[in-house]
Formats: sequence, structure tokens, C-alpha cells
Amino acid sequence: MGVYHVDAWRTLPLLARIARDPISATRALHAAHGPFVRIRVPFPTKSGSRQVSLIADSDLYRAVMSDGNLWVNVQITWGGIPNHASNRLSLGMTRLRGERHEHYRKMFVAPLKRPVVAAMSPEMARVAAAEMAKWPRGVPVDLQHAITVMTTKLAVALLFGSDFERALPITDLITRQFKAFRILPGRHYLRWVWNAPRQERAIMEWAAEKRGNRDAHDLLSVLVNNPDLDGLPPSTEIICGIICFLYAAAYDTCLNGITWTLLLLTQHPEIMRALTAEIEGALDGELPTMDRVGQLLLLDRVIREGMRLMPPVPLQMRRAGWTTTLGGEAVEHGERTLISSHLICRDPGVYDEPDSFKPDRWRAVRPSPFQYPVFGAGGHMCPGVTFGLQMVKIALSTILSSGRIELARAMPVDYRTAVTMQPVGKVDVVLRDRTAKLTYPRASGGLARLVALPG
Repeated sequence: MGVYHVDAWRTLPLLARIARDPISATRALHAAHGPFVRIRVPFPTKSGSRQVSLIADSDLYRAVMSDGNLWVNVQITWGGIPNHASNRLSLGMTRLRGERHEHYRKMFVAPLKRPVVAAMSPEMARVAAAEMAKWPRGVPVDLQHAITVMTTKLAVALLFGSDFERALPITDLITRQFKAFRILPGRHYLRWVWNAPRQERAIMEWAAEKRGNRDAHDLLSVLVNNPDLDGLPPSTEIICGIICFLYAAAYDTCLNGITWTLLLLTQHPEIMRALTAEIEGALDGELPTMDRVGQLLLLDRVIREGMRLMPPVPLQMRRAGWTTTLGGEAVEHGERTLISSHLICRDPGVYDEPDSFKPDRWRAVRPSPFQYPVFGAGGHMCPGVTFGLQMVKIALSTILSSGRIELARAMPVDYRTAVTMQPVGKVDVVLRDRTAKLTYPRASGGLARLVALPG
């Protein structure tokens, strides 16, 4: 595979564009120069490397993700400060390696397996229905705020045993933590660093309450009541880093999966009508538990297609742990590689009309995780795939069985990219009665630039 080397004099303007809008910048870069680009940065990393690779190819992605010990996860941000709470809170599952990673991965696989998730699904449905009952009809609702409230309560109920009183103040801090992540630091990052010690103390006080109280449906209880590799209690770094990661992975991924899929449906009325009919026929007025929505083929296709077009984590960063090669190119120790999941999910060799929302493509297409990196791939693939998909299915089924949804008016729908890609600004929708005639106002802005919308 050919590689394009960016001239040194073009590096700073390119980095500025990537920092401002990494999705648009990497789309333009790879469209012009192919799926493998290398740039030389004007300042070395801690390891001394001055090269950065940018890839948008499933084979290169496979090469990186197949060796989690060589290619280490790097957050797309300025990392935590050494010996500071911000560093301990930033650990997460993806930054663990080798036996340590396997130890904690196995710890959380069992609570997230299909039978356990199935047992959780009535509670998922109850929480989602209770939140949906609060939506007013016929008046504008801030979609992201409403979905944020719903997914926050779903994640707390299902990850932490419905311990809302203790969890909600902490999950609010974790949400701010992940919103602060950017390629370049800003005021949100500085504010989070200031609050990080308070966040760490709150998590550790909560963890102390869980010690000796084993609950297989509470992941914090599972973590604090199981020893580390050396048979000792888990460290502050492990407890804080993993809990922040687990919550953010469940909450943020599902929040954005639900929000973007709903927005895409508002722009594709025929698909919206067909999906609503499928859901209502299957539920017949009952709550959307896992057994009721598990066989809804169009619902599954719509969710997979929505997350393909707007993957919750559109960019991933890895760092080479030692000198190696990638695509025939020598890679230095410490060299960073920016992976465009966004573009890998739009490979025209796998997906015809890759910028279009076509759920029926999933009747035939069977991509590997390396061709559909929505949940990661390889040894670091998300262990909560089943949990996440069911959370999205139940939430969407609850919303779409409650009435008819459309944008409140024609409006721009733009996005912001940090760790995840989420709508920016207020996006109003209206929930109407089932018999209402909808007008389907059109979206413009960033969504229309990234997706080939009809009409």
C-alpha cells in the first residue's frame, strides 16, 4: 500500500485544521492522498518520535488492533497530569495491557453476557418508559437533553444497581470529564483538571461503601470486591479509571447512537414509518423487553446503519510501544497513529453508496469488526457490545412506540468531536400523536455534509 508523506511546511496548518474539526480535516486529507498518510510534527512526543501516521483502511486497522501490547491506546487529548487525580481518572480499560487487561476484562465479561442483559431488560424498559412519559406532546423538546437524561438513568440502573443517589453526582462529573477531551486543551479541560480531585474522592468514598457488599449487577461492587493480579485490593487508579471508563463507554456510546439514529430517521420518513410499524406490531402495547425487540430485523438494521454512518467514537489513537512496521513503513517507538473509524465504516469496497442511510444493506453485507469498528476490534473490542445494542434498541423502541417524531423546524444540525461525536447546540424535536400528519422538516449543517440526505 502506498503512503503519502506530508511536507514539513504544511504540518502546522494541517494540525490546526485537525484540532478544529478532525472529521472534516481527515476526510479531506484521505480523499486527497489515500488511506495511509504520515506527517512530521514540529515537536517531539515524550518518547522522542516526531512522526504521526493517519490511517483509514481496514487492513492497517487490523494490523494495529491485533496486537494490543504493541499498540497502546492514547486518548485524543492532552493526557492527565502525572501524580494528579486527572491522570488516575484517565486510566480506563483501553490503557491496560497484557495480563492486567485480561484480568479486568474477564471480570466484567460475565455481568455483561446476553443472559444477564436479558434479565436486565425489563428494568431497562421500565426506566425508558418512565422517562418517555415525561416528554410533552406537540411542543419542541431538546433532543440531546432528553436522551441524556434517559441514557444516564439507564446506565446507572444497569451498571450500578440503581444506586441513583450516590451515582448521579459522580456520573455528572464523569460526563464533564469526557466532554473536556480535545486534541488541544481548552477551558473545559482546565475546569475538569481543577475538579478531578473532587471526582476521585467521590468515587473512592462510593467504593468504600461497596466493600463487603457483593452485588453481581453492580460493576463497582464487582470491582472493589475482587482482588487484582497480585491478590491485593484494586488501587485507586484502577477503581477510578475503570469506573469512569465503564460508565462513559455505556452512557456516551448509547447516547450518541440513539441521538444520531433518531435524527437520521427524521430525514428518512419511509424508513421511519416502516420501523414504527414493525415496533408497534411486535410490542402491541407492552414494554420493549429484550425478547420482544430481539427479533425485530429492521430495528437491528437501522441501528447498525446509524452507527456506521455516525460512529460514536469516530477517531481512535494508538501509540507504538516499540519500533515496528505498519503497511511496510518503519514506525518509531512512541509514534502515534490516528485511526479514522468514521472512514473505515464508509469504505466503498464494503458499503455501496457509503454516505447514504440504507438499513437494508445489512440484509447482505457482513463486515468484520475491522471493517465496522463501531465497538473496536481485536483483543480490546468492547465487552459490552450486547449490553450497548440492547440499551439502544430498547430506548429507540420506547421512543418510537410513544408517538411520531420530527424536527421542530428546518435547522442546521452540527457536530462536535471529542472522544465521541455528538450534536452541538440545541436540536429541537416534536413528539406528536400517532395519527398526526408529519411534515418532516429538513436538517442542514454538519449532518447534511456527512450524510447524503434525500431530497
